[in-house]
Amino acid sequence: MKNKLYKLKRILFQPKALFLLFLLLSMCITITNVNQPSSIGVGERMDVTIDVDVAPAEDSAYNIVFGVLAPEAWDIASNATVSYTSDNGNGTMRLANGADPDYATPMADLAGIGENYGLVEWVVFISNETVPGANGVNFSGQIQLSMDVGTDNIKTQLGYIVGTSGYGITQGETDIRFTPCMEVTGGSNPVMDLCGPLPFPVTLQPAEYTYEDIIHVGFDATKGPEGAPTALSGFVDVYLCAKAIVNGQPVEVCDNSSVTKMRSMGNDQWAISIWPRQLFNAPPGQEITDITFSFTNQNGDVEVKNPDTGEDFQIIANCTN
Repeated sequence: MKNKLYKLKRILFQPKALFLLFLLLSMCITITNVNQPSSIGVGERMDVTIDVDVAPAEDSAYNIVFGVLAPEAWDIASNATVSYTSDNGNGTMRLANGADPDYATPMADLAGIGENYGLVEWVVFISNETVPGANGVNFSGQIQLSMDVGTDNIKTQLGYIVGTSGYGITQGETDIRFTPCMEVTGGSNPVMDLCGPLPFPVTLQPAEYTYEDIIHVGFDATKGPEGAPTALSGFVDVYLCAKAIVNGQPVEVCDNSSVTKMRSMGNDQWAISIWPRQLFNAPPGQEITDITFSFTNQNGDVEVKNPDTGEDFQIIANCTN
């Protein structure tokens, strides 16, 4: 008998056996459906329901851990309300605080931020009550979320994670669901498309040009590093600071004059049209190369450069005609 017990102990405390035992003592959670609007007006409150199936592999009672990925600008930590209903009981959920384990970090590590390029955050809610489960007895539930969507036009992808306090946010013990990108409309600002490519503040027109052409430069002061506004957002006046190599010599035009002052197009949008030969005072026959530029305020103490490189923007001739 002692030999049999000894062999059993050896088996149970082998790493593989412990792993199998852990798999037996688990709680499989599956998000089966998310009911979320595809669009909503600014200033409105959005209601979302998340349907969940739970398959316990032990007799236990744990708190629900629920994560929501949403734009930081919505500040859902201060305005969202969350509740739940289930076959095994109903209740409400509270915002996670400093006394709770850090669930937001593993959520970001496990799920990322979906198709968003940034400016979103995982916000965690925890049920005020534990939800009991019996080994082998599956049950269903639904989480009800209500939150404000802010006052700005925005496109974003929302995400949802459901887990438990007993197993934390780990692969296999939680489920993740990202919904298609949704849109908030009706605001006065240009649409901030978090689902699109990382925004770039400069446009050049036409698509093909030489340094002999008139080039139209557009600057969107709302599109800075990682989608945040640039340092010139909200300024009354914006100027072009341009540099070039003319006949092998550097030439700089950064005098904040009527020549370099940009036209305000409203909503932090700026534009200027330049003819490089005139801008750099280059007579016919002199070669212009390597045009670069940045944007400054009137005093010249605030400057915006390429957010991707930290260097000046470039104008590269792409037409040989």
